[in-house]
Amino acid sequence: MKNILLIIIVIFILLFILVISVCYLCNTFRLLFSKTKKAPYVSTFDRHLTIMKQLKIKKNATMVDLGCGDGKALRFFSKEHQLKSADWFDINPYAIVKWRCLNKYYKIWNVQLYKKNLFDVDIKKYDYIYLYLWESQLAIMEDRIRETKKADTIIISNSFKFSKHKPFEVYKNDKWVSTIYLYK
Repeated sequence: MKNILLIIIVIFILLFILVISVCYLCNTFRLLFSKTKKAPYVSTFDRHLTIMKQLKIKKNATMVDLGCGDGKALRFFSKEHQLKSADWFDINPYAIVKWRCLNKYYKIWNVQLYKKNLFDVDIKKYDYIYLYLWESQLAIMEDRIRETKKADTIIISNSFKFSKHKPFEVYKNDKWVSTIYLYK
């Protein structure tokens, strides 16, 4: 009887993992071939976090991450730079579930999740805007962000540059490859 119960539990766990994996792959392929230019979920790399330690972020600042995946960057900024609040916007169901689990695990409470399209977010109230988006997405959002943000808001772009504007500061990794771009 115990062996049968154990086998049923193992089968249930394996099926759960299979279903989650298939959902993630289907969502990734749907996003890759979508005409709406959505990006698949990609977690922030630890090498980016190492560079972001160098940033001079004001304490008790507010930050928004548009399309932030699992929220790794916001958790980092919240702890390392002592943000007052950080808001996260994404529509990827896999990233949202992962975000909720990780934030509970790390006990991060000042980072809030909103399931909302990043093109519909009011960004006027934030001191910092963090972006880890492909250049094609940055090109679509560049003018809108620059026109609707506060005058003193700083934009932090991870790995990709805006096409029309030049950064005022660039942070490079140990191999001198540009990775973090700051804009005003």
